Amino acid sequence: MSTSISAFDMISEETQSLVRYPSDLLDEEWEILQPIINELEPYTTGRPRTTDLRDILNAIFYLNKTGCPWRYLPQDFPSYKLVNYYYNKWTDNRTLEKVNTVLRQYWRQKKAGIRTPQQQLLTVKASREPLNLIWNRGSTVANSLKEEKEISLSIQLVV
Repeated sequence: MSTSISAFDMISEETQSLVRYPSDLLDEEWEILQPIINELEPYTTGRPRTTDLRDILNAIFYLNKTGCPWRYLPQDFPSYKLVNYYYNKWTDNRTLEKVNTVLRQYWRQKKAGIRTPQQQLLTVKASREPLNLIWNRGSTVANSLKEEKEISLSIQLVV
């Protein structure tokens, strides 16, 4: 009895995440970073790139998380020399700083439950409450009313 592989099985195997280590990029993170990396690191001339930039980023994140020496980078990743080359290049041109900023903003927005990519504005409105009439202590006459003024602040999140 032979087993056949359907087209659905092949697609699902191809679309499965390649996360191997806790420090690896999630698919949703890579979807955000891929256009940015391609914009900052375009392939225009020369020899075609043979290494996936996601693997390079995963290796850099692995090194950052574990603190292991470059030469002890696991064989699952590209050569430590290539990873070191991109690390130095991306540190000098501030690409890693931009990657960090984008990921930080993404996770903060996700944690806060904000679904829009636009920055939320916080406005503070000051308003005067109507005058409250307070009885003076020890007095029973209505003429001895004292006016007390209160200012209240309301904070509204403007979307």
